[in-house]
Amino acid sequence: MKIRKQLFILSALVCFLSGSFYLTGVQNTFGHESRLYTIGNQDYWITVGSMNEPVYVDDKSGAETFIRMADPANPLDRNANGTKMIDGLEKTLKFEISAGDKKKMLEIEPAFNDPGHYEAVFYPTIETTYNYRLFGTINNVSLSLDFQCSTAEGEGNQDNSTKQISEEVTQKAQRGAFGCITARTDASFPEPYLSNNEIVKMINETGNSSSN
Repeated sequence: MKIRKQLFILSALVCFLSGSFYLTGVQNTFGHESRLYTIGNQDYWITVGSMNEPVYVDDKSGAETFIRMADPANPLDRNANGTKMIDGLEKTLKFEISAGDKKKMLEIEPAFNDPGHYEAVFYPTIETTYNYRLFGTINNVSLSLDFQCSTAEGEGNQDNSTKQISEEVTQKAQRGAFGCITARTDASFPEPYLSNNEIVKMINETGNSSSN
């Protein structure tokens, strides 16, 4: 009876740890868009999304990317055993973020203790559609790749069609999507949240009313 109880506890512990590892893997890819590119003579998976999703207005967030060399034996599987994370690309790549007619250039930094993972921090101030342009060079090839957040629910596009991006860059597959920044209204408690942008507008309106 004692042995059976020990086996049950051990089995439960294994299931818990397996679930934890699974959730960790899901979190690493959830809310991001992955694309397979041939860049020069090599295939790469480039994954882009927002840091710390889900992201609310005034949160600390940013654009982030995970870049890995595809497995030559199974390039369509971005998690195949033969993939290789690529480090050192902070020297050759940057992000340009845009919202409406506003644009901002951001340097990327390697994430701590996570090769192939790069971050560019910013604080979103309004609820709108954000665009991330990753540009620079990989494999000594110039590239400019545009990613846009999605307001649609679901897992995003699952596309294996080929698209010629430039003479030396070809897109061969697309997986997933990343969400847009949202207002904190529904998530605020116990008082309704006013964004910094809304507070500034209220102050300006109050000042204008006083001057009149």
